[in-house]
Amino acid sequence: METNPRFQEMQLQVAPDLAISANLGIPEWWPSGNRVGLVMAHDVGSDMEREFLVWLQRRLVDQGILSLRFNFPFAEQGKKRPDPEAVLDRAYRAAISGLMQDPQNAPAQLVFAGFGLGCRVAAQILAHGGKADALVCLGYPLHAAGKPSQLKADPLFRVICSTLFVQGTRDTNCRIDRLQGLLRRMGAPTRLATIEEADHALQPIKRAARSEEDVREEIGAAVQSFLLQVTGPF
Repeated sequence: METNPRFQEMQLQVAPDLAISANLGIPEWWPSGNRVGLVMAHDVGSDMEREFLVWLQRRLVDQGILSLRFNFPFAEQGKKRPDPEAVLDRAYRAAISGLMQDPQNAPAQLVFAGFGLGCRVAAQILAHGGKADALVCLGYPLHAAGKPSQLKADPLFRVICSTLFVQGTRDTNCRIDRLQGLLRRMGAPTRLATIEEADHALQPIKRAARSEEDVREEIGAAVQSFLLQVTGPF
């Protein structure tokens, strides 16, 4: 067993001619506890090296959670336009396989997570038969900016595992009242953590009476509390 946390750079094969970068965080004394593993994907306009995702992965690993963050192919290639849904799906599934590749050290409980586009892809995989013990949605893009009547929620109604939504109250892509109405109709157990004065990127808006560090700590505590409830001790 490992006695210190460590981070491994990886290459994951999405297709014979397509590979993506990933980073696997291995906790101290892994495997231990309830052997919880988490896959985490980024949003449009960023990649797996986004500072917040790096910070969240390190926090999860310090808590004892095996954690893998990865690039979608469009980010790997330095493009801004997201890949077709089929490619995004294959990339996320390749990340799951990367987390589970070592049978002796594979997690016993699996959590899908993502930021924006990343959590939408995770929800779609679960809606189409993917298996996970929990889903963590950071800044779920419920609708286009400024168009709260045009919801993009179909996959969520087919998710059956416990789901956490972490949403900024100033998120133009997810009006909180619309999300609350949707959660009342979802069949899965859900929890909503609202982050005051935070935008879609879960950063405090200008003139907010709080720091980015305060917001991060609130998000980290919400994710930790949810996972402890769903998976038990790490």
